[in-house]
Amino acid sequence: MCIGLIELGEMMQGIYAGVQPQSENDKLISAIGYIFLLIVPIIVLVTTMKDSRFNKIHAYQGLVFFGVAVAYYILYTCAYVAITSVVGLLACVLWIGYFVPFVAGLYLAFRVYTAQQVEFPLITQATAAVFKDM
Repeated sequence: MCIGLIELGEMMQGIYAGVQPQSENDKLISAIGYIFLLIVPIIVLVTTMKDSRFNKIHAYQGLVFFGVAVAYYILYTCAYVAITSVVGLLACVLWIGYFVPFVAGLYLAFRVYTAQQVEFPLITQATAAVFKDM
């Protein structure tokens, strides 16, 4: 049975429902965490910024997003090398694929800062499965 991302997002609306930022700084720090992967989430988790549940949730989600981005880069590089070794001209186009995680991070940062969104399909579910202390 195939579940669409919209349906999956509707099913998950209760995990972190009602979590709101306490200040504008919370929104900014959480949004920057999706752009500067690994650095900002770790800083949030080792400082007093983790006292904000909004920041803590986004720091954990940023770490999960970092793991997904690393896995994507490894798989994409393997595919890139395999494809371009057969058809070299595709290298002129396929390099654009390396920007996919960065663009996704910008989108997540935009959603966090403007809509104060806490839950994202698949990322929130994976974060809740990996980090139990939220």
